[in-house]
Formats: sequence, C-alpha cells, structure tokens
Amino acid sequence: MSTLQFSLFFAGLLIGYLLIHSRLVRFEGYLKEISGLKPLNDRLKGVSDSIERVRLDRVEEQLGQLHEDLVGLLQQLSRLERTVHQDLVENFVPAPQAASPGIVEATPGERVAGVVEARLLQLGYGDLRLLTDLGHVRLEDRIDVRVEARKGEMPCKGTVTVRNGSVVDVALRSVVQTFT
Repeated sequence: MSTLQFSLFFAGLLIGYLLIHSRLVRFEGYLKEISGLKPLNDRLKGVSDSIERVRLDRVEEQLGQLHEDLVGLLQQLSRLERTVHQDLVENFVPAPQAASPGIVEATPGERVAGVVEARLLQLGYGDLRLLTDLGHVRLEDRIDVRVEARKGEMPCKGTVTVRNGSVVDVALRSVVQTFT
C-alpha cells in the first residue's frame, strides 16, 4: 500500500469516526431528555393513582338525596301556599267601596306635573320649575311642558313632551350651551 492510499484510508477513517462521534453526542443528549421524562412519568402515574382513589360515588349519592329533599320541600311549599291562599279567600272581607272624604282624585294637570317631575328626578335633575300652565290639559292630548331645572350646578331649560299620561320626550339643554 502506498503512502497516498494509506493517507486517504486514514482520512476516511478519521471522517467516519468524527461523524459517528457527533451522532453519538446527539444521541446522548436525547437520552438525557428521555431520562428527564422518567420522573414526569412517575408523577403522572401517582396522579392517576390518586384520581382512582377519589370516590365520586358518595358525592353523587348525596346530591341525589339533596335533590329528593328539595323536590319534597317544593311540594310541601306548594301545599302550604294553596292552604294560605284558600284561607285568605275564605276569610277576606272586602272593605266598603264608599269614597272617603279625605281622598281627592288628582286632576289631569296634577298627574302630568307628577309624571314630568318624576321623570326629571330619575334623570338627575333637581330644583324643578314647570313654566307651562297645566290647569286645562287633557291626558289624551300631546302636551309640551316648558321646564327649568338644574343638573349638578348647571341651570337647564327645555321642554318635556307628554302623551297619554306618560313622558314621550325630554329635550333639556344647559343654559351655557345656548350662549355658545
């Protein structure tokens, strides 16, 4: 064998050794990762065993008993309600329908004023003043009630539209907006 052939053979062996060595190093890395998975596998097995030890049969049984008790309680409650209702119907004596002299029915104007005031108070307005005369209004008509009020510390003016005894529209603006 010549020197050239020997050097080529030796170089081939060296390259082969390097390739095999690099593959073995990578394989050792994979083996280390796999050996790290073994404790995880043991933990998973422990969790699986503890889940098997948990008994849900007892909880299911108690929930079933609770459901049965609740159904019985609802039945007894409905019986009690029927009994109380029947007692009230039998023992109830209606009061005479005569009008008492202290009760006065509100006029349509007073009812409209009450509805407007209630709605504006719900919207957060205060210090309300109704500027429209509501003395001769009818509930069936559309009524535009001119109003002055305060929201916070800002004075507001505008109209509240009422139809059939209920508020349809509220159009109030701050006085400051009027001048800008």
